Amino acid sequence: MGNSQKMPLRKVVSDSLEKLAFMFFASDAFREPILFQDAVTAEVSFTGVFSGSLAIVITESALNELAENMLGIDIEDVEQNHLYDALKETVNIICGNWLPIEGGDEAVFHIGTPRVLSPSEAAAVLTGQSPSILEKMSVDEEPCDIYFFRDN
Repeated sequence: MGNSQKMPLRKVVSDSLEKLAFMFFASDAFREPILFQDAVTAEVSFTGVFSGSLAIVITESALNELAENMLGIDIEDVEQNHLYDALKETVNIICGNWLPIEGGDEAVFHIGTPRVLSPSEAAAVLTGQSPSILEKMSVDEEPCDIYFFRDN
């Protein structure tokens, strides 16, 4: 897919995370994707006018900041399940904001339950097919990748 479709996803991610967690993301297109064993991955599937999934791969450091900002508490008080809940909510919000742009305002989608993937699950799910869009971004010099898959 061309840059005309990549720009909106990048903007949706940036806008969503600025509003949700006061985090500012920038494009980091020239680096390699994050290695799954060095990150935490959350994925959500959807059906509707077309089906597919959206995933976020983020470093633990950036995830800590995300959860801390979303919850408004110090990282020492954030439990593991809070980290995962913050990441699942983030992927859900990004997907919910992206689908009307990708599918049109009148399109109806059903978004599934977000889930955190183990590194081996992430590798299998996210490398088993080519993503329709892969946005490589960064926040405070920490990488964050967004994978969007649109089924044929």
